[in-house]
Amino acid sequence: MSVMDTAKYQFGRFMWPTLFLALGIYLLKIALVPEVVELNNGEPLEVKQSSLFLYGALFFVVGSIIWYLYLFGIIRTIVGYAILGVMVLMSCYLLYHDYMTVDNDVQYIAQYKKIDTDIKARMYDLKAAESAFKEYHKYYTNNIDSLIFFVKNGKKMSVPNIGKLPERRITPEERDYIYHDNRPIDKLMTEQEANVLAHSPNPPADLLKFSRDTLYLPVLDAIFYDKKYVTNRKKLEPSLDFHPDSLKFVPYSALLVKLDTGSVQKGEIKVPTLMIQMKHPMDSLKIYQIGDLNENHLRDNWSR
Repeated sequence: MSVMDTAKYQFGRFMWPTLFLALGIYLLKIALVPEVVELNNGEPLEVKQSSLFLYGALFFVVGSIIWYLYLFGIIRTIVGYAILGVMVLMSCYLLYHDYMTVDNDVQYIAQYKKIDTDIKARMYDLKAAESAFKEYHKYYTNNIDSLIFFVKNGKKMSVPNIGKLPERRITPEERDYIYHDNRPIDKLMTEQEANVLAHSPNPPADLLKFSRDTLYLPVLDAIFYDKKYVTNRKKLEPSLDFHPDSLKFVPYSALLVKLDTGSVQKGEIKVPTLMIQMKHPMDSLKIYQIGDLNENHLRDNWSR
């Protein structure tokens, strides 16, 4: 047998155990060096492989060593095959089992984050709904059905900002039309004055397209279908679209949102307060909150 043939023969014999050894060392590195991932809040988290993954990597290393011992004739053929076969089967089983465990963990984390995002989006919707309810009724509601009814059937005041206010004073004739007196004209035209003149029988040329009329639009159109609101909501990257009937539920569960109302004394005035709460259905200790019964604000507890 030539030197070249001998080299090819020896290469073929030792190629597979060498590949097994290299794979085992690579898997050992993965098992011993944790992966660092970044959470939603920006904090790093070390993700370690399970002990099963480590055992599987060790089986690959040990199996390759036994293979070498067999090739060098240190162990007998039948024993070598038997031990090698058992080691390979055990390694494959442990690695597969670990893969399924890790895959389940990945799916769990993905689902957890998905629910987290959709809860925040729904809390954002509830905050907008309660703000509109208070604007119309002068108080918040702790009745979710009343809130949903208002969202679907209520009205919201809107003052379209159409046209630019001229930077000039009103004329004496315009003053007479608006006020019917001879008060001094010593300030620039106000929006109220401009709006009256714009709706007069002969509006000035610079007010032909001016309007500050108060309109009452459906809450759905004024808020939830408004382009600005839709754009801001999309920034939260929710997977669920807005639907008023879903406001009462925590996303992906039958859990109900908690609404509570109160008031705080500010001088001689009682100011209404609101608290919105949801619990993560996969983590009962994870509570999302907007507002505070003892404080006049609608800040959330996850952005702090």
